[in-house]
Order: sequence, then structure tokens, then C-alpha cells
Amino acid sequence: MTKAADSGHLFAKQTVVEMRAREHINDKDKYLSTLIEGLPSVFDAGNERAAEALADAYLLTGNIDKETEWLIKGWEKGCVKCGFRLAGVAFEKTKDTTQAIDWIRKASEKGLPEAQYDLGREYVAGRDIKEKDEHFGIQLIQLAAGQFYLPAMVALASEYAKGRFVPKDELKSFQLSKAAAISGNPNAMVGLSYNYGQGVGVEVDNVLAYAWANLAVSNKETATSATKNRDIFEVRLSKAEKAEAQELASDWKVGRDMTRKSAGAADKKPTASDTSSAQSNGHSKAKTGTGFFVSSKSHMLTVAHVIDEGCKEIRVAGNSAKVSLVTTDKANDLALLKVESDSSSFAPITSDPGKVRQGEDVVVYGYPLNSVLSSGGNLTPGVISALTGLGNNTNQIQITAPIQPGSSGSPVLDKKGRVVGMVTMKLSDSKMANATGQIGQNVNFAVSGQTVKTFLDANKIEYKSGGMFSFEKSTADLADEARKWTSVVECWK
Repeated sequence: MTKAADSGHLFAKQTVVEMRAREHINDKDKYLSTLIEGLPSVFDAGNERAAEALADAYLLTGNIDKETEWLIKGWEKGCVKCGFRLAGVAFEKTKDTTQAIDWIRKASEKGLPEAQYDLGREYVAGRDIKEKDEHFGIQLIQLAAGQFYLPAMVALASEYAKGRFVPKDELKSFQLSKAAAISGNPNAMVGLSYNYGQGVGVEVDNVLAYAWANLAVSNKETATSATKNRDIFEVRLSKAEKAEAQELASDWKVGRDMTRKSAGAADKKPTASDTSSAQSNGHSKAKTGTGFFVSSKSHMLTVAHVIDEGCKEIRVAGNSAKVSLVTTDKANDLALLKVESDSSSFAPITSDPGKVRQGEDVVVYGYPLNSVLSSGGNLTPGVISALTGLGNNTNQIQITAPIQPGSSGSPVLDKKGRVVGMVTMKLSDSKMANATGQIGQNVNFAVSGQTVKTFLDANKIEYKSGGMFSFEKSTADLADEARKWTSVVECWK
């Protein structure tokens, strides 16, 4: 990490300062002074997120003025979370909800899911906002859920179950609850236990209902509702089933689903939610990612780690044409596909990738968690936070746009709609936590535009260049354009 910091990697610079501060974790004054002395230079070097860390440090010292000062500095340099934090500071200082909501609105407009969710709830409830608008509020919550913000997914699951402001869709309610529960959200666990116990969007399974409720009992926020659910489902279980449910809960880890091994579970009818194991022609869908067309001859670019040697069949969702693998560059995680159908729309590739700048606004358009979130694609905004990738890899760029399973292969677009990169990976939360004691937020990587361009040139692909005379577009226009030439790519084994 120190080597990366010395080479100029801004995220590494901040991490090194924070690691040094943690050496004095038992000495509060020394811990805070290390942060306060070391982080300003990181901020001055161009890492706007250091401002939020400084605000945290001053908050612990009780210096609200300094906390506010650094949050404002961070916001001015592009730290969207700093603006969101200013909403809380404004309310604490003046109890002025109007000023607080104004900051939330600003952060929401910048694409911050926490702000979209909070503002959406305000529009739905109409408590501290004059223009109550339930449908617009739900749209904001959907945007936050599309960035895999767990509280938004839980709220949206509830709305689909009730059918108040969205069409009632029990299957989608179940899928959202399950995705958020697997990610460790206790409210989602309570919701999922209800789904299984009442058969909402899925066949009734009292063992899984009890197991998911049992997991949420230990959380203070959900203890009461989870205990209530667990007690209801417990009376429906035999002694052996209860033991199975308890074992499932005790063995569960974040990121995993619960799978029953008992004979009773085999009788459960398959539902539309079981898309990951759907069978076709003797093959099952093993992996999904995003791909985008890059030529008029229907060449498509995606990531090599989704399209591996084990794929018996490659499919492009919504397209019945045959798909073949042309070539791969595993070192840079690139794969070139050929779809045997006409493609009238394809992506413009930036003509001068060397002019991409650190701090430049970008958007990612792809299909994360496609079976759960919008099947029409998701657009997430961010910035280019570094011009090199992991380990100072010059074939990558680092971006802040949120990435979830299924995002791999998504095009990274500048404000003129030109491809300046392709999503390839995110920093492992668990590995980062083990190494530094912290989880990196929105530390994601993309193959650089130069590497993409070189790959296409080497394979003699006639792509469209986005020239210097292109005009900047709104995010809505960027989504409309990207939707025409991106799709879900599936590997079937």
C-alpha cells in the first residue's frame, strides 16, 4: 500500500495515513492528530474524499465549525457524500429542514443513492417537503435501489408487495428482499422470512422463513419484528425442521443464499426467481455480465472472466441469434464476440483516450443484478478517481460509479457519450477489510479507453470514433443512447 501511495495513487495515500493513525487507536488525541495533520496533503493532491475523513476527525474532537469547513471544501471538489453530510450538519445547527433537504436534493442530483433514498422518502411521506409527490418519490427510491442501496431495495420490496405506488408484483418483492437479505440487511431478512412464510412471490417454506427471521433476531433494530415472525413460523415446524432451520442460520455468511438439503425442500416448485439455474438445451446459466456493440458488423465487447472456456453457449439477452467468441485478452479481461444479426446501433469509442482527466464525470450503463433490479438497464454516475488501476496498472482506470454483480463489461461513458473504459472489477470488500481494517467505498476499476481501442485495432474492428466535435449530453440522453447498444451477456454451461 505504501508503494502505491508513493507512486501517487490517491486512495492509497489516504489509506496509509489512516493506517498510521490506527497505530494510536488507544490514544484518541494522537489518533486524531495523525489524521488532522496527514489528510490535508492528501486532499490537496486531489483526493476529495479525504475531506470527509477530516470532517469525521473534527467531529470526534467536537469542532463542528471545522467539520463543516471540510465538508464544504470536499463538496466543492466533488465529494458528493460531503454534501449529503452537510444536510445533517445544517439541521443540527439550525433545525432548518428546508436547508437540510436542499443539501439532500443537491446530493441526489449528483446520483448519491443515500440522498436519492432519503429525498424519495420525503416526497412519499410529505412531512418536511411542500410538494408531496408519491410517484416521484418512488422513482427516486428506484434509482437508489438500482445502485444496490440496501435500504432502498427493502423499501421497494415492500411497495411491490403492497402495490401502492407501483404495480403489485410479489415476485419482484421476493427478489429484492432476497438480494438485500443475502447482502446482510436485517430488515430485508425480516421481509424475506415473511415472503417464505406467507408464500409472497415464492412457494411457502417455513424452514427458510424461520431461519431468515432467526438471523435478524440478534439485531436491535429488527429484534422485535424478527422474534414475532420466528415465533409464528416455529409452531409450524417439526423438531427436525426446526433443527435444520437453526443449522442453516448458524452456518450462513454474508453473500450466501440459504439452500435446504432436506428431502422436503426438493418438493418446492421452481419459480421465476430461479433464473440462475434455469435449464435450456441441457445447459444452465452460469454467469451474466454486460456487453456492448462496437461495430456495424455486430461485434460486441465484454469481459473475459464472464466468457470463459467452460461456456457451452454464449447468449445475448433478447436476441435469439447465434453468438460466437472471436478472441480474448485475458491479461486485460477483454473478450470480443460476434452476434449473427444486424446491429444498427453501436457505441462510439473515444478518439483520444489520452485526454481523459482525473476527476472527469462519467456514467456506467449496465445490467447489475438483472433479475432483481431494472431489466431495462441501470445508469450510475461517478467520476474518474485515478488514471491508473490496482497496483498502478496503466491499462486500467479507477472510477467511483457503483458496481454490482452483472456490471462487468459495462461501458464507461464521458459526458459526450463516448466510451472511455469498460468495467472489469471492484476492490474486494473482505480483502480490503482484512488488509486495512476498512472497506473501500466505490473503489472500482475499468479497462482504460486506450486499452479498449488498442484491442479493437489489433483485431481490425471498424468502430465508430467519438470525435472532438461531439456535444455534451444530459444523463437522460446518455441512458437513451446506451440502452440501444448494451445488453446482458450470458454464459451457459
